[in-house]
Amino acid sequence: MSLRAQVISTELENGTSLMTQDTIIYRFPKENITSKSLFIVQPTERCIVVIQGQIAADLPPGTHNIQSPANPLSAFLSKFRYSSLPYDTVVYFVSMTRHEVRVAGISQTDDLVPLEYEVAVYFRVQNPSLLVTNVQFSSQYFKDADLAGYINPIIDQEVSQVLNNVKLVDVYKKFSDISTAVTAGLKTFLNEIGIDLISVRVTKLIPQDPELRRILQLRDLGIEINDAIRLGLARILAERSDPSSVNMALGTPYFPQLSTIVIGGYYIPFGTPPTHASPPTRTEAPGTPTGTPAQPQIQSIQSALKAVFGGGR
Repeated sequence: MSLRAQVISTELENGTSLMTQDTIIYRFPKENITSKSLFIVQPTERCIVVIQGQIAADLPPGTHNIQSPANPLSAFLSKFRYSSLPYDTVVYFVSMTRHEVRVAGISQTDDLVPLEYEVAVYFRVQNPSLLVTNVQFSSQYFKDADLAGYINPIIDQEVSQVLNNVKLVDVYKKFSDISTAVTAGLKTFLNEIGIDLISVRVTKLIPQDPELRRILQLRDLGIEINDAIRLGLARILAERSDPSSVNMALGTPYFPQLSTIVIGGYYIPFGTPPTHASPPTRTEAPGTPTGTPAQPQIQSIQSALKAVFGGGR
């Protein structure tokens, strides 16, 4: 803040401004402003002077000398017979340029699918005196993020009223309905605090689950929904180094290591069970016909399985 010979402005000595791009209101840090103060208001600002809780002046861009008879502060001082400005004098600089606020939140569809949304709100201050008397300051600045806290409940209510009544497959057909609802709700509220709403735009509306987002992206690329789900599962398996991921992507069965399958009894996938000549001896494997080695028969069964089903290592 540059304060040279009671000059009150948002410009610093090095040429930079305290009225940054995201600043809506800047409050001058000192309240003991003398009657010889000179107010310099930049072309993109308005200056609101509050004395003892009352708005004494709304100064347009330019230079304003408090002692000038035409100055509204001089009329205020003469009305109350002040020889100088009282100690509790507060000066606000209000930005009159176009601002943008982005509000994000989470809602859900009629089929209980959580959705993340983001809404961009474009506005400018129409009545700076009304705005100053309707917002609260936690510091010297009232920024775009502070205004987002004011309008967040309204946007969340309007977005949820639309999303709670549609299915997930129809959500992306409701962009215009969401914009219309949010615009109607915000316009009334912002007008009450001196802000003119320019436009509203829905910038993001996606499922909260990242896997569901990828499946919807594959579907929008022209892939059938069942294939899109299978490809999503294949990606998860691939991240786990699971060899069945390729089979999942191709839609073919996966038979891991047929050599590990243990086949007991007299079961053979083809043909009829052999006839026993006598009970098996101690040197024969259980379930093996008499006089026939166990290992060659199991190997033949495994070969048959590989020939029919394929796969295995």
